[in-house]
Amino acid sequence: MLRDLKKEIFYPHPPEKVWQVLTNRRTLAAWLMENDFEPRVGHKFQFQDSTLPGISETIDCEVLELDEPNRLSYTWQDKFMSRPSIVTWILEPQEGGTKLRLEHKILQSLPTESQQPQYSHTGSLDRRNRTTALAYLPQTVTQELRGRTSMFNGMLAIRPNPSVILTSFLNSRWEYKLERAIPEIFVKAVSG
Repeated sequence: MLRDLKKEIFYPHPPEKVWQVLTNRRTLAAWLMENDFEPRVGHKFQFQDSTLPGISETIDCEVLELDEPNRLSYTWQDKFMSRPSIVTWILEPQEGGTKLRLEHKILQSLPTESQQPQYSHTGSLDRRNRTTALAYLPQTVTQELRGRTSMFNGMLAIRPNPSVILTSFLNSRWEYKLERAIPEIFVKAVSG
């Protein structure tokens, strides 16, 4: 199971410069991904990249909170996720620079029984969609299937797979971006 990520890093730059790295569309593209970000609460935007082999990454986001140059929060949802996660950037002035804290939270709440769909609308139970398809079948149908074959027994026990993209960010990609990619942006700004 994926866990929330909390990461802190110090940059020897004032909060305003670090804020620009997080909120300027071109700079954000240079260290994270191509995007159509605008620093405006309610703005819906996308990150787009293809660094994972065979996976075209499109991440849908919406700005939730903006307190320049202290705090930025937005949703993060790729095509493999059933619900968005939340990315929050917190900047704290420190002597000689800025402490940047990243919190990437996975929303864990499950829908209540009344929110569960009552009918199947997927049309198939193929291997790729088996969990999704079974989630939309009425309970009486899933009970009948459970009793018929071991294949369906295994399918009913499977939980949806976590997002490959989200997993890559929570396991090491955010760390790489914070520890290597962002400092390179500062070096280029100084030398350029």
